[in-house]
Amino acid sequence: MSNIAVEFWRGDRLESWVHADVAVVDSLGQIRYWFGDPGRQAFWRSSAKPFQAMPVIESGAAEQFQFGPREVAIICASHGGEAMHIELVQELLHRIDASSDDLICGVHPPSYRPEAEALLTQGQRPNVLHNNCSGKHTGMLTLARALNAPLRGYEKPDHPVQRTIRQNVAYMTGLAEENLYTGIDGCGVPTFYLPLARMAYSFARLVDPRGLETAKVGSAMIVAEAMRAHPELVSGTGRLEVQLAEATDHRFVAKGGAEAVFCLGIPDRGLGVAVKIDDGNSRCMPTLVASVLQQMDALSLGERQKLDDLLHPQIRNHAGTLVGDVRAVLTLKSARL
Repeated sequence: MSNIAVEFWRGDRLESWVHADVAVVDSLGQIRYWFGDPGRQAFWRSSAKPFQAMPVIESGAAEQFQFGPREVAIICASHGGEAMHIELVQELLHRIDASSDDLICGVHPPSYRPEAEALLTQGQRPNVLHNNCSGKHTGMLTLARALNAPLRGYEKPDHPVQRTIRQNVAYMTGLAEENLYTGIDGCGVPTFYLPLARMAYSFARLVDPRGLETAKVGSAMIVAEAMRAHPELVSGTGRLEVQLAEATDHRFVAKGGAEAVFCLGIPDRGLGVAVKIDDGNSRCMPTLVASVLQQMDALSLGERQKLDDLLHPQIRNHAGTLVGDVRAVLTLKSARL
């Protein structure tokens, strides 16, 4: 069965198409909606960051180092390297008596283009703080402090930081630790390979934590609220997480990941959503996610109107002439509960 989810039309001819899979799961683990194969496995990449951040709360480190919602948001972030991101990460490193030299995530230019262009204009090179994962890594250093573990080697699978994170990921996904396959993420720490339905289940539990262990309820609520309130820190200017927040009065908890993974939680319905585009290109992810939410009746009429540019994007050439459009063609299936 075809899992073509989005089509690209030029004039009246189909030019390209995109395959994807979708899983929507409730906090009890029931698959409520799906498209393609909800059991399809993929690396979670940066969409796992809320669950890598929860142990920072549970360890007492967030309280010890006075982390508020903004600080929690940045340790969940795939940020754009904007000034607001860099300054906050620097401040957190100072609080925990660490420095950028302790971060092993590597260097890449800011993904926020104006910041990257400003560095070039000023003749400056990007540094490790511009890495989109510098906040996450600072959170891991914070966890190391709370565990009285060495900062050095915090990225290794057998380090107390990564063992603690792995335990939390297993708990939130409902998978046994021995069944959690990991690879190495672009930033150098373990990344988890699991079914989309388990990703969605985790996000449902994040935003509807009833039934979790007491400590997990608290950490899930703190992480989810920080992400919901500060999508500009979790991602950055103009990104999908921010677009959704601006259109829906911050109703969702959303987090994208590399290779075209996107997850979100819907608190008022206790649902989690996980999307994976086959070819790893996120160019139509906004259209796909908006269409999934629309088909689930998770958007009001006013919200759909605000997201119309995502739901019905146009293709224009370099002269600004309208030459085509992008169409979400998937149809969600729904479970009868």
